[in-house]
Parts: sequence; C-alpha cells; structure tokens
Amino acid sequence: MEMNLGYAGKSSGQRANFWPTYLCFITLGILIPFTKPIFQGVTLILSIFLALIVGLLAVNLSIMLFNSGNPDLRVASGGQFAREAVENGMLFMIPFTVLAVLAQLLLNWNAVMPFASAAIMTACATAGAEVMKKGAQGMKNVLIPSGLAFLLSTGWMMLVGLLP
Repeated sequence: MEMNLGYAGKSSGQRANFWPTYLCFITLGILIPFTKPIFQGVTLILSIFLALIVGLLAVNLSIMLFNSGNPDLRVASGGQFAREAVENGMLFMIPFTVLAVLAQLLLNWNAVMPFASAAIMTACATAGAEVMKKGAQGMKNVLIPSGLAFLLSTGWMMLVGLLP
C-alpha cells in the first residue's frame, strides 16, 4: 500500500516542469528584433532578457496568487496544486508561439506581440480553469490571473516599443 502524505487527489509529487513555458517566452523574445526596421544585436539580447523576466513573473505571480487565494486547497495538496495548474495552463502558449513564428518567418507579418499577448492571456486563464478543476471555488481563479496577464502583456508591449 502506497501512501503519499501531504498530497490529495492525483498529485504526482514531482516538481512542475516549466521549460516549455520559458522556451515559448524565449522564442517570442527572439522574434521581436525581426519586427524592427533594422536588426540589432542589442535588441535581440534585451528582448530575450525582457521575455524571460515576463515569463518568470507570469509563472511565479500566478502560483503566488493561486496559493494565496485558495488556502484550503494549498493545505490539502501540500502546495503543489498551483504549480501543477500553472504548468498545465502555460502549455497553451505553444500554439500561439508556433503561430507567431510562422507569421513572422513565412508570412512576414509583424504580429509577434499580438500573438504573445494572446498566449499569455490564454495561458493564465487556462491555469485558472485548471485550479478550478482541482477543486477551487469562485471565478476569482480565472479573473485575477486574467488581470495579471493583461498587466504583464501590456507592460511587455510597451517595453518592446522602447527597445532600440
């Protein structure tokens, strides 16, 4: 008989794996200099750095908000529910990242930031839905992460506009 003390439901106990999420953010950061009239190496470095900062903020602030907004679920799951929900929700960035790459490289559209914004918004809202699937109550689990995603994507777009 196997006992997983501190975990409720189907929690695997493994640490969440966010490398696909960060890879999506890095890819979007790499595409940003190609939307500028003149490609510059400084813009590439700054855009990748900025994309990683936004990615770290999106993941960690989402986890923090889910943990603080659902204390009962946090205690019941040993604190793993938020990490798993954010990991699963952030996977929804992959299709938007692929579309951004195809739009930029094949169609020569300068639409990286709209795809990035849609990716962040969809991923955060889906993470909220994942939290609700795990037993959390209330629309706050979708509305608050969507507000966070709105702030992050708007800030990212404004900062990209300032890049050289």
